[in-house]
Amino acid sequence: MARSTEVVVVGAGPVGLTLAIELARRKVDFRIVDRRVEPRPGTRGCTVWQRTLETFDLMGLPVADFRARAVGYRRRVYHPFGEPEMAVDLREDEGPYPLPLLIGQQETERALTERLRDLGGGIERGVHAVDAEQDAEGVSLTLEHGDGTREAVRAGWVVSAEGSHSVLRDALGIPWRTTRFGGTQLVQVDAVAHGLPSGGPGEAHLHLTEDGFLGDLPLPDGRRRLFAAVADPDPENRLDPSVAEVEAYVRKLSGRPDVRLESPLYNWRVRLHNSVAARFREGRCFLVGDAGRTVMPVTAQGMNTGIQDAFNLGWKLAAVIAGAPDRLLDSYEAERLPVAHDLLKRTERSFWGGVGTPPTAEAVAAGVRKQQQARGEKAVDYRGSALSRQTAPGPGPAAGDRAPQVALVRADGTATTLYDELRHGEWVLVGTAAAPPGTLPGTRTTRRAATPAETAGGPAGPAPGETLLIRPDGHIGYRGGSDEDALGYLTRVLGG
Repeated sequence: MARSTEVVVVGAGPVGLTLAIELARRKVDFRIVDRRVEPRPGTRGCTVWQRTLETFDLMGLPVADFRARAVGYRRRVYHPFGEPEMAVDLREDEGPYPLPLLIGQQETERALTERLRDLGGGIERGVHAVDAEQDAEGVSLTLEHGDGTREAVRAGWVVSAEGSHSVLRDALGIPWRTTRFGGTQLVQVDAVAHGLPSGGPGEAHLHLTEDGFLGDLPLPDGRRRLFAAVADPDPENRLDPSVAEVEAYVRKLSGRPDVRLESPLYNWRVRLHNSVAARFREGRCFLVGDAGRTVMPVTAQGMNTGIQDAFNLGWKLAAVIAGAPDRLLDSYEAERLPVAHDLLKRTERSFWGGVGTPPTAEAVAAGVRKQQQARGEKAVDYRGSALSRQTAPGPGPAAGDRAPQVALVRADGTATTLYDELRHGEWVLVGTAAAPPGTLPGTRTTRRAATPAETAGGPAGPAPGETLLIRPDGHIGYRGGSDEDALGYLTRVLGG
């Protein structure tokens, strides 16, 4: 007989772990499996943006410890085609985490794994999915273990976090569109770099020349992440680059012929492409992270965007398992697929790999300015979502926007903050009274803690007479004129 569970998460990288944590926080029965016997080594996705740090905080990770092991990412310095450099300050003062971090992906996975373990969850390693068939009641999944034995599993829902080579996506027949950047390659290494200017703690340098693009980022162990997008002289070469090969590109693109690399780790060669699935949901199966869209690694957005996919889906899946209508899950694709398309478009506009006509310095400057707000991922909104309802227009965040941190007062009169309340994994009602009548289970009731400067409604709202309902993922679901209307909205979202 097939073993049964509510959810199977296939893939235990940062994205799959995020989803598993969100299910574990809500007491959902699940399994998370990964084909690797050990976690993959390497620093791969080494940039953690501000919104991801907020997300980790809401998930209950010890973010202070995580930050202590990282480099605070303070600014990027662009060197465009011999023109004067452009420095971009990455600090965002709004919110609890003003700086993004530079930290190896293995450390991010370790922190997520420890949080999952604290919640009583564990990863089944050396296990991968080989087939899936679904019907109206669930999914019949075949898992293969490291010794070759196969296991039949019956799950209510299945989530592929397998990465770009998703077996489940192929089994479900979901189309996969790929844009390749022919004639280019990316070579990369983490190494101690002698002869490159550091410019100060937390400063990255990005060199654009007619021969290609060089990125240079500081890592916590004293090494620097060096990656070069350049013309590809031998597309059939599948070997990882030697240190000498990367060193030659670094010298050429930085304009510093005396650069010397030592203590190299994680040499890597890849041909660049962007890919996206036609849909993120197929019945009872979902795609998250690179299984749904794969973005070239030069943007430092792929891992972060995948974590936000999982954070968006986790609370919705748990809510439907608890009795919310199935249509709530349709909002996952509706909200996250446009984010994927926007990210792919931005990377395609900004990419330069030494092939074709290079962009002008003016175009680079315009692109840097346009992308500056989007980098930290706080600017992502769901204003067009079916879950976003606003009946009280006015200044401040709209329904669908990320809700900023704000001081609140609980129904019993004790002081709290929005993030303190969201850490419970529930909706937060910010109402006009201390205890709005009829509050639904799974909703934390608060009111805005007014200060002299905020009595007329601060940037987070609500203004006098307004009510906000904050979703478990920190986005505003409802902004309107009454607590009762807000609760009616929540009844429709969660109760049918």
